[in-house]
Amino acid sequence: MRTKAPTIPTLAPSTATQAPATRPLFRLLMMKGLTPAEAANLTAFMCGLPAARLDWSLRQIHQMLFLREMQQTGRFGRTDGEHTNPD
Repeated sequence: MRTKAPTIPTLAPSTATQAPATRPLFRLLMMKGLTPAEAANLTAFMCGLPAARLDWSLRQIHQMLFLREMQQTGRFGRTDGEHTNPD
């Protein structure tokens, strides 16, 4: 008698790349004894942003996550915002 192999649940694409809630994470890290700069940098890292040699603020993290979401959803591209000369 054959038994079926157990299936491993996978995350949906939208939830696999979802960033953690930044404010609660930042507050939790502060409560654990990190400085505001350390907590912000670790929060940025947890959200998939580069953290080496950068000093993030929570506001900057939110701005970058907003822009990343706009780009991922196709709301703007690489050439948006570039100056074009009208003919």
